[in-house]
Amino acid sequence: MASSMYEENRIGKIIGGSYSEGLAIKVEDYSVVESTRIGAILVSQTEKRKYYCMLTDMVIEGMNKQALSELPRGNSSLLLNRITRGTSIYTVFKAQPVLSYDLEEKKNQPIRNIPPHASSVRRATYDDISDVFGSFEKNPKRYFPVGNVLDMDENSTVCIDMERFIERSSGIYGRTGTGKSFIARLLMAGIILCDKASLLIFDAHSDHGPDSVDEENRHVKGLKSLFGSKVQIMAIENFSSMAGVLPIEIDVRDVEIEDILSIAEELNLNETAQQVMIALKNKLETEGKHWLEEILVNGEDLAERFKDSESVVNRSSLLALIRKLSVLKELPYLRYDRRPGTNSIDIILNYLQKGISVDITFGKSDKLLNYLFVTNVLSRRIYQRYMEMYERYISNRQKYSPPRPLVIAIEEAHRFLSPDVAKQTIFGTIAREMRKAKVSLMCIDQRPSQIDSEIASQIGTRVILSLSDEADIASALAGMKNSKQLRSIIESLDSKQQALLVGHAVPMPIAIKTRGYDNSFYDFVSIYAPKHEVDEKYEKTIEVSKKWLDEMNY
Repeated sequence: MASSMYEENRIGKIIGGSYSEGLAIKVEDYSVVESTRIGAILVSQTEKRKYYCMLTDMVIEGMNKQALSELPRGNSSLLLNRITRGTSIYTVFKAQPVLSYDLEEKKNQPIRNIPPHASSVRRATYDDISDVFGSFEKNPKRYFPVGNVLDMDENSTVCIDMERFIERSSGIYGRTGTGKSFIARLLMAGIILCDKASLLIFDAHSDHGPDSVDEENRHVKGLKSLFGSKVQIMAIENFSSMAGVLPIEIDVRDVEIEDILSIAEELNLNETAQQVMIALKNKLETEGKHWLEEILVNGEDLAERFKDSESVVNRSSLLALIRKLSVLKELPYLRYDRRPGTNSIDIILNYLQKGISVDITFGKSDKLLNYLFVTNVLSRRIYQRYMEMYERYISNRQKYSPPRPLVIAIEEAHRFLSPDVAKQTIFGTIAREMRKAKVSLMCIDQRPSQIDSEIASQIGTRVILSLSDEADIASALAGMKNSKQLRSIIESLDSKQQALLVGHAVPMPIAIKTRGYDNSFYDFVSIYAPKHEVDEKYEKTIEVSKKWLDEMNY
């Protein structure tokens, strides 16, 4: 049965090539050329192993140049074409070996050699794919089906290893309109379904947590509707249309200078502003006061204190800073009367450690300042708390439990990870340190070329949709092996529902058709989502949240 299937999928034989440049495969049946696309997975099987290769190019070759250049003419042209095709003129597939599968040990191995000359090559079968990509049916807590092989039917399921996916930061890249939000929501659902980590989603356009509508005005279920008590939505503005939404509250004393610098462009701050903030912070800390709270609450009195020209802070520069920071007074979520440890940061941490993912939605707010400011402040403080929990665990593993793994999802990632801004935000640190404290990023972006090159090269798993800009493609593939060959695959992707998976969570690069985020997926989640496992914890967390809201007079 297997041998007949192999013959049915036969491509041809290896006639040349090298480990670094890839294999040359002479195509035996010309009809295969039109039914095969760039990015297809080809397999050459020997007695000991299977060699998986990715099709990167197609070339027309001939026994000599004359055979290629002299075209048959007249009535005999059709007959001559049939005679020469496949003999004196033929097609060669260029394929890059990307993975080896040991048939005896039944496990994937890095590619370290190439198959022998004249070895047969075939299209990958369903079994070939499941051998190396794992199976959701066999291990639903580890593997998540994200789509199928691009040139095969839906039975060729491709799974992402979610254990490896959360170990390192990930990137979802694609130009506007390619469906980044849908594939991101799909992967978020996979994380929740496999229950390997908690998610903290900074939902810039309310695409992920709440229900929404797509481009064709069709209703789309959000993560909250799919997973119920396993997802908590929090908002920076009134979100009365959905029950159970909690407000975001940020204590002004939790704001660091770096958080203000991350929105320096939106506030029109110059380089002097940083020096003034540092000097002011150092001065006011000796008096037990917080520098930003004093600026926003007692700005005029503060300026009067530093009117002396010999003061540590230049008065005119301070006045300019007070004027520019005054816009922060309008932020409804910034509080001045909260006790340390009684704001949203504690509520979010409580949810995350109990296995409940948090979606912070920004609703209809179109202010970039809100998104950058809230995302920076909350992420910095939560990461610091995670580091404290991690270091406590390291100091005494028997007494303390490790923090639950956390994936922080950010949209418009280049605004947090550009070369200038990354130094001021916590996201550069998270991306570089990767596994430390079990915190990783999910970066969703349409302009990966604007992400710092060092950070871009350390993104573990990439889901790359259609990109048209050369710089964006180069950045999306930064640090990846065989990037030259992978570039041609990205360029061949359609603008919808097609992606290249590459990196830490997949055994080899593969082009896929992503599964739909539709009724069939909703049914899939309803069958497999382990809602009962978190209900008891959720009820206890809700009690704590209500108690907190009562204390805050909500």
